Amino acid sequence: MRRKHSILLLASVCLIIAMACNLSSPAAVGGTNPDPAVATAAIQTQVALLVASTSAAQTALANSLAETQTAMPTDTPEFTFTASLTPMPSLTPTPSLTPTPTFTLTSSIPTVSVSVNTNCRTGPGDPYDMAGVLAVGKTAQVVGRSADGGFWIVLLPSNPVTPCWLWGQYATVSGNWQALPVVTPPPSPTPAPGFTASYVEMVSCTGQYAFTFKISNSGSITWESIQVVDKDTVTSTSKTHTRDSFKRYSGCTAGGEDLNLEPGETGYATTANPGQFAYNPTGHAMKAIITICSKNALAGTCQSKTITFTP
Repeated sequence: MRRKHSILLLASVCLIIAMACNLSSPAAVGGTNPDPAVATAAIQTQVALLVASTSAAQTALANSLAETQTAMPTDTPEFTFTASLTPMPSLTPTPSLTPTPTFTLTSSIPTVSVSVNTNCRTGPGDPYDMAGVLAVGKTAQVVGRSADGGFWIVLLPSNPVTPCWLWGQYATVSGNWQALPVVTPPPSPTPAPGFTASYVEMVSCTGQYAFTFKISNSGSITWESIQVVDKDTVTSTSKTHTRDSFKRYSGCTAGGEDLNLEPGETGYATTANPGQFAYNPTGHAMKAIITICSKNALAGTCQSKTITFTP
Protein backbone atom coordinates (compact mmCIF):
# COMPACT_ATOMS: atom_id res chain seq x y z
CA MET A 1 0.00 0.00 0.00
CA ARG A 2 2.77 2.42 0.84
CA ARG A 3 4.55 1.74 -2.50
CA LYS A 4 1.39 2.48 -4.52
CA HIS A 5 0.98 5.86 -2.90
CA SER A 6 4.60 6.71 -3.59
CA ILE A 7 4.25 6.02 -7.36
CA LEU A 8 1.08 8.12 -7.57
CA LEU A 9 2.78 10.95 -5.84
CA LEU A 10 5.76 10.77 -8.22
CA ALA A 11 3.52 10.90 -11.27
CA SER A 12 1.70 13.95 -9.98
CA VAL A 13 4.95 15.81 -9.48
CA CYS A 14 6.18 14.96 -12.99
CA LEU A 15 2.96 16.26 -14.52
CA ILE A 16 3.31 19.56 -12.76
CA ILE A 17 6.90 19.94 -13.97
CA ALA A 18 5.92 19.18 -17.59
CA MET A 19 3.13 21.69 -17.55
CA ALA A 20 5.42 24.27 -16.09
CA CYS A 21 7.83 23.70 -18.95
CA ASN A 22 5.09 24.39 -21.48
CA LEU A 23 4.51 27.75 -19.88
CA SER A 24 8.12 28.79 -20.43
CA SER A 25 7.89 29.50 -24.20
CA PRO A 26 5.23 31.68 -25.88
CA ALA A 27 6.03 30.15 -29.26
CA ALA A 28 4.57 26.88 -28.19
CA VAL A 29 1.16 28.43 -27.98
CA GLY A 30 0.50 29.79 -31.49
CA GLY A 31 3.51 29.55 -33.80
CA THR A 32 6.29 31.84 -34.62
CA ASN A 33 4.36 35.09 -34.44
CA PRO A 34 1.31 34.40 -32.39
CA ASP A 35 -1.56 36.81 -31.92
CA PRO A 36 -1.03 38.41 -28.53
CA ALA A 37 -4.65 37.89 -27.45
CA VAL A 38 -4.61 34.30 -28.49
CA ALA A 39 -1.27 33.75 -26.81
CA THR A 40 -2.51 35.29 -23.60
CA ALA A 41 -5.63 33.10 -23.54
CA ALA A 42 -3.56 30.03 -24.15
CA ILE A 43 -1.23 30.88 -21.29
CA GLN A 44 -4.16 31.47 -18.92
CA THR A 45 -5.61 28.09 -19.83
CA GLN A 46 -2.34 26.36 -19.13
CA VAL A 47 -2.04 28.17 -15.80
CA ALA A 48 -5.51 27.00 -14.78
CA LEU A 49 -4.62 23.45 -15.73
CA LEU A 50 -1.41 23.73 -13.73
CA VAL A 51 -3.26 24.97 -10.64
CA ALA A 52 -5.80 22.18 -10.95
CA SER A 53 -3.08 19.60 -11.29
CA THR A 54 -1.21 21.03 -8.36
CA SER A 55 -4.35 20.88 -6.20
CA ALA A 56 -4.98 17.29 -7.24
CA ALA A 57 -1.43 16.38 -6.40
CA GLN A 58 -1.69 18.00 -2.96
CA THR A 59 -4.95 16.16 -2.26
CA ALA A 60 -3.37 12.88 -3.30
CA LEU A 61 -0.36 13.58 -1.16
CA ALA A 62 -2.56 14.38 1.87
CA ASN A 63 -4.60 11.21 1.40
CA SER A 64 -1.43 9.20 1.12
CA LEU A 65 -0.06 10.61 4.35
CA ALA A 66 -3.35 10.01 6.17
CA GLU A 67 -3.46 6.36 5.08
CA THR A 68 0.14 5.97 6.06
CA GLN A 69 -0.52 7.31 9.56
CA THR A 70 -3.60 5.11 9.92
CA ALA A 71 -1.66 2.04 8.95
CA MET A 72 1.13 2.78 11.38
CA PRO A 73 0.87 1.28 14.86
CA THR A 74 0.04 3.58 17.77
CA ASP A 75 2.71 4.78 20.14
CA THR A 76 1.31 2.85 23.11
CA PRO A 77 1.26 -0.91 22.50
CA GLU A 78 -1.53 -2.95 23.93
CA PHE A 79 -0.75 -6.22 25.62
CA THR A 80 -3.09 -9.06 26.35
CA PHE A 81 -2.39 -11.21 29.37
CA THR A 82 -3.52 -14.78 29.58
CA ALA A 83 -4.17 -16.02 33.10
CA SER A 84 -1.99 -18.87 34.13
CA LEU A 85 -3.75 -21.89 35.50
CA THR A 86 -0.74 -22.78 37.58
CA PRO A 87 -1.04 -21.25 41.10
CA MET A 88 1.68 -18.82 41.99
CA PRO A 89 3.77 -19.69 45.00
CA SER A 90 3.02 -17.71 48.15
CA LEU A 91 5.45 -14.86 48.72
CA THR A 92 4.41 -14.35 52.39
CA PRO A 93 7.06 -15.82 54.65
CA THR A 94 5.87 -18.12 57.41
CA PRO A 95 6.89 -16.60 60.75
CA SER A 96 8.88 -18.68 63.11
CA LEU A 97 7.05 -19.13 66.41
CA THR A 98 9.27 -18.13 69.30
CA PRO A 99 7.97 -18.85 72.84
CA THR A 100 7.01 -15.63 74.63
CA PRO A 101 8.74 -15.34 78.01
CA THR A 102 6.49 -15.00 81.04
CA PHE A 103 7.21 -12.11 83.38
CA THR A 104 6.04 -11.97 86.98
CA LEU A 105 5.07 -8.40 87.88
CA THR A 106 5.55 -7.30 91.45
CA SER A 107 2.91 -4.79 92.54
CA SER A 108 4.24 -1.52 93.90
CA ILE A 109 1.09 -1.01 95.97
CA PRO A 110 2.02 -1.66 99.62
CA THR A 111 -0.03 -4.14 101.62
CA VAL A 112 -0.10 -5.07 105.28
CA SER A 113 -0.71 -8.28 107.21
CA VAL A 114 -0.81 -8.90 110.97
CA SER A 115 0.34 -11.65 113.30
CA VAL A 116 -2.50 -10.95 115.76
CA ASN A 117 -6.07 -9.87 114.98
CA THR A 118 -5.81 -6.07 115.15
CA ASN A 119 -8.49 -3.40 115.52
CA CYS A 120 -8.71 -0.68 112.90
CA ARG A 121 -10.21 2.63 114.07
CA THR A 122 -11.25 5.97 112.63
CA GLY A 123 -8.15 7.50 114.19
CA PRO A 124 -4.94 6.55 116.01
CA GLY A 125 -5.99 5.10 119.34
CA ASP A 126 -8.78 3.92 121.60
CA PRO A 127 -10.69 7.24 121.74
CA TYR A 128 -11.69 6.72 118.11
CA ASP A 129 -14.55 4.53 116.96
CA MET A 130 -13.97 1.01 115.69
CA ALA A 131 -14.05 0.64 111.90
CA GLY A 132 -13.24 -3.07 111.67
CA VAL A 133 -10.66 -5.75 112.38
CA LEU A 134 -7.80 -7.03 110.22
CA ALA A 135 -7.61 -10.76 110.88
CA VAL A 136 -4.57 -12.99 110.72
CA GLY A 137 -4.11 -14.37 107.21
CA LYS A 138 -5.75 -11.37 105.54
CA THR A 139 -4.05 -8.47 103.78
CA ALA A 140 -5.12 -4.86 103.37
CA GLN A 141 -3.96 -2.12 101.03
CA VAL A 142 -1.92 0.60 102.76
CA VAL A 143 -2.68 4.16 101.64
CA GLY A 144 -0.85 6.23 104.26
CA ARG A 145 1.08 6.30 107.52
CA SER A 146 1.22 8.33 110.70
CA ALA A 147 4.00 10.82 111.32
CA ASP A 148 5.42 8.76 114.20
CA GLY A 149 5.23 5.49 112.23
CA GLY A 150 3.01 3.85 114.84
CA PHE A 151 -0.09 3.50 112.64
CA TRP A 152 -0.85 2.52 109.05
CA ILE A 153 -3.84 3.95 107.20
CA VAL A 154 -5.36 0.98 105.37
CA LEU A 155 -8.37 -0.16 103.35
CA LEU A 156 -9.82 -3.24 104.99
CA PRO A 157 -11.04 -6.07 102.74
CA SER A 158 -14.43 -5.80 104.49
CA ASN A 159 -14.63 -2.04 103.76
CA PRO A 160 -12.26 -1.05 100.90
CA VAL A 161 -13.80 2.43 100.58
CA THR A 162 -13.26 3.99 104.02
CA PRO A 163 -9.66 4.21 105.34
CA CYS A 164 -8.97 3.32 108.95
CA TRP A 165 -5.97 3.47 111.28
CA LEU A 166 -4.25 0.16 112.03
CA TRP A 167 -1.86 -0.14 114.98
CA GLY A 168 1.56 -1.18 113.70
CA GLN A 169 2.60 -3.30 116.69
CA TYR A 170 1.72 -6.60 114.99
CA ALA A 171 1.80 -5.39 111.37
CA THR A 172 4.15 -6.31 108.53
CA VAL A 173 4.11 -4.08 105.45
CA SER A 174 5.18 -5.23 101.98
CA GLY A 175 5.82 -2.98 98.99
CA ASN A 176 7.04 0.58 98.54
CA TRP A 177 5.72 2.05 101.78
CA GLN A 178 8.41 4.78 101.82
CA ALA A 179 6.42 6.70 99.19
CA LEU A 180 3.23 6.67 101.26
CA PRO A 181 1.91 10.07 102.35
CA VAL A 182 2.00 11.09 106.01
CA VAL A 183 -1.61 11.54 107.15
CA THR A 184 -2.71 13.99 109.84
CA PRO A 185 -5.04 12.35 112.38
CA PRO A 186 -8.64 13.54 112.49
CA PRO A 187 -9.74 15.55 115.53
CA SER A 188 -10.21 13.46 118.64
CA PRO A 189 -13.85 12.56 119.19
CA THR A 190 -15.73 14.09 122.09
CA PRO A 191 -15.02 11.87 125.07
CA ALA A 192 -17.93 9.59 125.84
CA PRO A 193 -18.86 9.37 129.52
CA GLY A 194 -19.63 6.06 131.11
CA PHE A 195 -19.58 4.16 134.39
CA THR A 196 -20.92 1.03 136.01
CA ALA A 197 -22.24 0.71 139.59
CA SER A 198 -23.04 -2.25 141.82
CA TYR A 199 -24.07 -2.78 145.46
CA VAL A 200 -21.30 -4.16 147.70
CA GLU A 201 -22.44 -4.22 151.34
CA MET A 202 -24.20 -2.48 154.25
CA VAL A 203 -22.03 -1.00 157.02
CA SER A 204 -23.06 0.26 160.46
CA CYS A 205 -21.57 2.62 163.02
CA THR A 206 -23.19 3.45 166.36
CA GLY A 207 -26.68 2.64 165.23
CA GLN A 208 -26.28 4.26 161.82
CA TYR A 209 -26.54 2.28 158.60
CA ALA A 210 -25.05 3.05 155.21
CA PHE A 211 -24.43 1.26 151.92
CA THR A 212 -21.22 0.83 149.93
CA PHE A 213 -21.21 0.87 146.12
CA LYS A 214 -18.51 -0.05 143.65
CA ILE A 215 -18.04 2.52 140.85
CA SER A 216 -15.99 1.81 137.69
CA ASN A 217 -15.21 4.46 135.09
CA SER A 218 -15.97 2.79 131.73
CA GLY A 219 -15.88 6.01 129.70
CA SER A 220 -13.23 8.40 128.44
CA ILE A 221 -13.70 11.34 130.85
CA THR A 222 -12.68 11.70 134.50
CA TRP A 223 -15.34 11.71 137.22
CA GLU A 224 -14.88 14.21 140.08
CA SER A 225 -18.04 14.15 142.23
CA ILE A 226 -20.86 11.78 143.18
CA GLN A 227 -24.40 11.81 144.58
CA VAL A 228 -26.34 8.77 145.81
CA VAL A 229 -30.03 8.94 146.72
CA ASP A 230 -31.08 5.82 148.67
CA LYS A 231 -34.78 5.09 149.03
CA ASP A 232 -36.33 2.42 151.28
CA THR A 233 -39.37 1.26 149.30
CA VAL A 234 -40.82 -0.35 152.43
CA THR A 235 -40.79 2.73 154.66
CA SER A 236 -40.56 5.33 151.83
CA THR A 237 -37.58 6.84 153.60
CA SER A 238 -34.92 8.56 151.46
CA LYS A 239 -31.37 9.62 152.30
CA THR A 240 -28.92 11.61 150.09
CA HIS A 241 -25.15 11.31 150.03
CA THR A 242 -23.04 13.94 148.20
CA ARG A 243 -19.23 14.20 148.04
CA ASP A 244 -16.46 15.60 145.79
CA SER A 245 -14.53 12.36 146.17
CA PHE A 246 -15.12 8.64 146.38
CA LYS A 247 -14.75 7.58 150.02
CA ARG A 248 -15.29 4.16 151.56
CA TYR A 249 -16.02 3.20 155.18
CA SER A 250 -15.53 -0.06 157.00
CA GLY A 251 -17.73 0.29 160.11
CA CYS A 252 -16.82 3.62 161.61
CA THR A 253 -13.38 3.75 159.96
CA ALA A 254 -12.64 5.25 156.56
CA GLY A 255 -11.29 2.55 154.29
CA GLY A 256 -9.78 4.77 151.58
CA GLU A 257 -10.61 7.72 149.37
CA ASP A 258 -10.15 8.56 145.67
CA LEU A 259 -10.30 12.23 144.76
CA ASN A 260 -11.51 11.29 141.28
CA LEU A 261 -11.98 8.32 138.99
CA GLU A 262 -9.99 8.45 135.76
CA PRO A 263 -10.95 6.39 132.68
CA GLY A 264 -10.59 2.70 133.52
CA GLU A 265 -10.25 3.32 137.26
CA THR A 266 -12.46 1.73 139.95
CA GLY A 267 -13.40 3.22 143.34
CA TYR A 268 -15.92 2.89 146.16
CA ALA A 269 -18.47 5.18 147.71
CA THR A 270 -20.18 4.65 151.09
CA THR A 271 -23.34 6.67 151.77
CA ALA A 272 -22.23 7.97 155.19
CA ASN A 273 -21.58 11.45 156.52
CA PRO A 274 -24.04 12.30 155.13
CA GLY A 275 -26.58 9.74 153.91
CA GLN A 276 -26.87 7.04 156.56
CA PHE A 277 -30.13 5.60 157.94
CA ALA A 278 -30.99 5.76 161.62
CA TYR A 279 -32.56 2.27 161.60
CA ASN A 280 -31.59 -1.14 160.30
CA PRO A 281 -33.07 -1.63 156.79
CA THR A 282 -31.96 -5.23 156.46
CA GLY A 283 -34.35 -7.17 154.21
CA HIS A 284 -35.97 -4.06 152.77
CA ALA A 285 -36.19 -3.51 149.05
CA MET A 286 -33.93 -0.55 148.34
CA LYS A 287 -33.45 1.67 145.27
CA ALA A 288 -30.37 3.81 144.70
CA ILE A 289 -30.06 6.62 142.13
CA ILE A 290 -26.34 7.21 141.54
CA THR A 291 -25.17 10.35 139.72
CA ILE A 292 -21.53 11.17 138.99
CA CYS A 293 -20.16 14.33 137.34
CA SER A 294 -16.94 15.47 135.65
CA LYS A 295 -16.52 18.48 137.97
CA ASN A 296 -16.87 19.12 141.68
CA ALA A 297 -20.22 20.08 143.18
CA LEU A 298 -22.05 17.94 140.64
CA ALA A 299 -21.06 20.23 137.75
CA GLY A 300 -19.82 19.57 134.25
CA THR A 301 -20.84 16.43 132.40
CA CYS A 302 -23.04 14.18 134.55
CA GLN A 303 -24.49 10.71 134.13
CA SER A 304 -26.96 8.78 136.31
CA LYS A 305 -27.87 5.13 136.84
CA THR A 306 -30.52 3.44 139.01
CA ILE A 307 -29.98 0.10 140.73
CA THR A 308 -32.05 -1.95 143.15
CA PHE A 309 -30.78 -4.15 145.94
CA THR A 310 -31.75 -5.77 149.24
CA PRO A 311 -29.28 -5.43 152.16
